[in-house]
Amino acid sequence: MKKLFSAIIFSILAVATLASAAPRGPSFTPQRTLSTVEDFQALKVGDTVAQVCKVCDSVSTVEIKSKEQAMEYCKDGAMLNCPSCKKKATVTVRGPRPENPRRTVTYVDEHGEACMFLAKVTDVGETHKSIDRGPMTPHR
Repeated sequence: MKKLFSAIIFSILAVATLASAAPRGPSFTPQRTLSTVEDFQALKVGDTVAQVCKVCDSVSTVEIKSKEQAMEYCKDGAMLNCPSCKKKATVTVRGPRPENPRRTVTYVDEHGEACMFLAKVTDVGETHKSIDRGPMTPHR
């Protein structure tokens, strides 16, 4: 009886060890917002940017067509409109010196409160695509 109990405990520990050693898939990483002038300088033609309005909780996507368009989103004093609620946000750039690319970019309403932000949209990874195992492979 003692041997059987020891064998069962050993088997459970072996299965737990093997299960914990299994390779993990990529973990979820949240999208980083475009919050500095340097982030906007790194945008390329063809990149997609999500425009998130905090007032109406809507998300709109914009495709970057030129470098000038990307830099327009971080130009101090420029206006940005929400396509859903039609509210206007003013671009404010704060930082140590105008030539410093690490200056922070915020979008504020008429009261000076942050009402919008932008984030770069990345492609869906391989983990989100369906896997075709073939017609003869049983489903698990």
